[in-house]
Amino acid sequence: MYSLTDRVKFYESIFGRGNLSGNGKNFDVRCPICAPTDPSKKKLSIRTTDDANHCWTCGWKSRSLAPILRKYGTPTQVSIYKEILGGQQIDLLPQAEEKKIELPKDFRLLVDCGDLDPDVKAAWRYVYSRGLSDKDAWFFKLGVSDEPRWKRRVIMPSFDCNGSLNYFIARAIDKDKKPKYDNPDVDKNPVVFNEICIDWSKRLVLVEGAFDMVKCPVNSTALLGSDLDERHELLNKILLHGTPVFLCLDGDMWDKKTPKIAKKLMEYNIDTLIVDVRPWGDPGSMSRSEFEKALSEAQYMTWNDVFDRKMKRALQVRFSI
Repeated sequence: MYSLTDRVKFYESIFGRGNLSGNGKNFDVRCPICAPTDPSKKKLSIRTTDDANHCWTCGWKSRSLAPILRKYGTPTQVSIYKEILGGQQIDLLPQAEEKKIELPKDFRLLVDCGDLDPDVKAAWRYVYSRGLSDKDAWFFKLGVSDEPRWKRRVIMPSFDCNGSLNYFIARAIDKDKKPKYDNPDVDKNPVVFNEICIDWSKRLVLVEGAFDMVKCPVNSTALLGSDLDERHELLNKILLHGTPVFLCLDGDMWDKKTPKIAKKLMEYNIDTLIVDVRPWGDPGSMSRSEFEKALSEAQYMTWNDVFDRKMKRALQVRFSI
C-alpha cells in the first residue's frame, strides 16, 4: 500500500506542484481539462484515499485518475497507476462512504429450494421461460426471498473483484407486479456488476440490465441503466485496463444512448464494437446462438455515424414539437 508521500510524488509527476488540503485528505493541482492560464489556480481536488477527483472550476468529476491519464497522461503513467499504485489490488471505490449491501435475510439459492413451495415453482418457470438452465441458475447465483419487498422475484446478486457482495437485482416473475425490477437503495455508480467474473484483458460485453447478461458470453457486465461516464466505476476500470468493448444496448437506445456512450469510449481510444439487437429488442429476448451471431456481426461506429444519428434525433425532436 502506497503512503501519502508516495501518492503525492505520483500526483506531482503528472500535474506538477500541488498543495495538500483538508488535513491531507485532498491534494489540489492545476486542472488539465479547463487548463487555467494562471498555474497558481489549483482547482482540481484529488482525494488521497481513493483518487476520486473534482474540479471546482469546470465541474469535472471522476471516480479515479484513469480518465485523466488516458486522455492527458502517457502510457508509462497509465502503467504506473495500474501496476505500481495498485490497479486491481487497490480498490478504486470509496468504501467508507458507501452503504453496506446485504441480501434479504432469508435469501436462498433456487437450486437449494426444493420443489414444494409454489412461489419457488413459479420462479423456476420464469427462469426457464427466459431460456435459462439449472446450470445458469447456479452460475448467476439466482435466488428468492419471502420478505414482502422481494417476494415473487428472482434475485441476481453481484460480487466485486474480492468476492464481496456489491449489489443485487430482483426481477418480478408476475407480469402485473410493479416495479418490474427492484434493487437496493444505494448509489449504482460505484458498482461493477459481477466483477468477480470479468477478465479486463479480454473484450467486455456491455449490456443495460443484469438479466440481459444471461444470454452473453462469460466476459460481460451490466450498466444497470443506459448511461456511462467518468462518475461510473465501470468506465474508470475500462480505461485503467484499456479493455476493448462490445457495446450492446437495447434496440430503443440505438439512436439515443448507443452513439453517446460509443463516442465517450472512442474519445478515450477504447476499441469499441457496436452490437445491433434491434430485430429482437434487447439481448434478454435473444437465444444464445442469436446473440453470438449478433456479436460476430458487430461493427465499429465512425464519427460520421455519430453525426448522422445526432441529426436524425434532432430532426425527430424538431418535427415532434
